[in-house]
Amino acid sequence: MKLDLRNRPIPRRPHPPTALDYKNVPVDLSDSRAAEALVDVTEWGIAAQGYYARTDGLNAPYHRSFATALEQVFCRRSVAERLRKANERLLPLGIELFLLNGYRSLALQKELWAFYIQKGRESLDDPTESKCIEFAGEYCSDPREFNESDSHTWPTHMTGGAVDLTLRIRHTGEFLFMGSVFDDPAEISHTAYFEKLSAEHASKMSRLPLSYTEALCNRRLLFWAMSEAGFANYPYEWWHFDWGTQFWVTNCGASPDGPAPKCAWYGPAKLAR
Repeated sequence: MKLDLRNRPIPRRPHPPTALDYKNVPVDLSDSRAAEALVDVTEWGIAAQGYYARTDGLNAPYHRSFATALEQVFCRRSVAERLRKANERLLPLGIELFLLNGYRSLALQKELWAFYIQKGRESLDDPTESKCIEFAGEYCSDPREFNESDSHTWPTHMTGGAVDLTLRIRHTGEFLFMGSVFDDPAEISHTAYFEKLSAEHASKMSRLPLSYTEALCNRRLLFWAMSEAGFANYPYEWWHFDWGTQFWVTNCGASPDGPAPKCAWYGPAKLAR
């Protein structure tokens, strides 16, 4: 019987690299996987709804739709295959993945970058340009210098190898409590946030509140189901996972297929219309 993933702690990484720190990773576009097409994840049996395209205002912290957002969620074919593997791991628990975002256009990436820069200006005590960029870079890849010919400028979501997702109950569609809303630019969104709180409570011989324990277990479930399928999590965001991208190489040690390669293979993707 396989270990219950909810009992397996998420590793705590001190000062992990941010979304500003991965672009020196080389990309091998001669790899056969580099030419994979984007696929609609729902056609692979994976539940999804484009979060940035919602018009009901229930997509905090934005509460609005983005003009360039897609209602469907797309990713590379091999990514969809691995998402199905993660779903198979969750099936005995009656839980499934729910995709919120995958491939992004450059236009959407620029909209999101502007949002986080503005959040930095509003929330930082000393909102200098460099500090706002550092703040935004924890939660969004910088698209300002994008050049299709230069891998040092490629936002990870533009490759189709990055996905944002959560968990829900299969038969009801009820979302599991993860402890923070998607895209909340705050420490509580860090993947191992509740692991840290758990350790602090243990040192004081006290227990976590039940809601914190629920979030802790659900984050573990998502983290390990995705990790076992080969994905690498971004430690600042419990919802963000990569496969085959520069960010994947940056954030993973070894995959189920062996040691992590020293280069990525996904460059900017193109959505066929």
